[in-house]
Amino acid sequence: MQENTINKIVATINTAIQNQDIYGASYSLIGKNVNLRTYVGFQGNNSNHIPLSSGMLYDLASVTKVIGTTTRIFQLIAAHKLSLNSEVGDYILNVPYSKITIKNLLLHNSGLQPDFDNVHTMNKQELIQKIKNAPLIYTPESQTLYSDLNFILLGWIIEKIDHVSLNSDLEKNVFQPLDMISTFYSPTHIALSQFVPTEYQKDRGGIIQGKVHDYKAYLLDGISGHAGLFSTLDDLTQFANVFLNGGKYKDVQVFPSLMYTLLKNPLYRQNDRTLGWKLWEYHKNMFWHSGFTGTSIALDLDNNICLTNRIYPTRSNSAWIKERRKTLSIFFNEKEAVRK
Repeated sequence: MQENTINKIVATINTAIQNQDIYGASYSLIGKNVNLRTYVGFQGNNSNHIPLSSGMLYDLASVTKVIGTTTRIFQLIAAHKLSLNSEVGDYILNVPYSKITIKNLLLHNSGLQPDFDNVHTMNKQELIQKIKNAPLIYTPESQTLYSDLNFILLGWIIEKIDHVSLNSDLEKNVFQPLDMISTFYSPTHIALSQFVPTEYQKDRGGIIQGKVHDYKAYLLDGISGHAGLFSTLDDLTQFANVFLNGGKYKDVQVFPSLMYTLLKNPLYRQNDRTLGWKLWEYHKNMFWHSGFTGTSIALDLDNNICLTNRIYPTRSNSAWIKERRKTLSIFFNEKEAVRK
């Protein structure tokens, strides 16, 4: 990564903070000629005017989908416990979409709706039944429509195969092997001041801090395949380093070789998606994903991780979305080439 590129990324993030689009940012730039880890700004304002520092925890939101769920699915495929053509009905009974496949879920072309409008009126069991009874709103594989339901189902399928809870499963098979000691669901043993706050929601008692922001994950006890993980910049930098260096860490092939083969296969690229990950450029191996709370991870020959919050104190502050894409376009050295 050229020094000019690094300077542009740093300047873009600093400008976003100066303009109060965000209160602060924790970000990492790693590659063949750079190893930059930066904490700038604060958790928030007023009572949250605490400087960002190493070890502070971010609600990853949908970055959960790639850090945890997608990684474990690739491991299970490599271990021949699952295949891309395995059907949902093989693991979850009595659903109207039993024939959609693991591939459909990963590519977000399953035919399931993106979300539910009235999730804040549901309890846990009502949400589970709503997911299990969800109709297909289009023919599978006919279009791409990003849906949390796809990854909620993938989380349930992982639990069915491994016969343990998703949090225990990911800790054992992904986070512990990578020495990601600060990545977990539903953290209750950490001081509140270590969490970067997300959004003010009156019905949840004010500013959400130390609890999962996503309401579906909240109803599911904070543990889901689509959202719920908390992590630090150090842990995600570790994840990215191993990912970019062939997937082997301490003599353990944490990211199976098959994962790289499948991610690079044009058969599994549709619009702006590949298996689990988003594509920045269709014909290049530029993988990324973002989370509603403002988090993002982008991987190329070099690597950039940017963790911050765009919904503190309210989701009406959308300025960071534009600045985040600008930062990613600088990192990838080109404008986004697939549909936005």
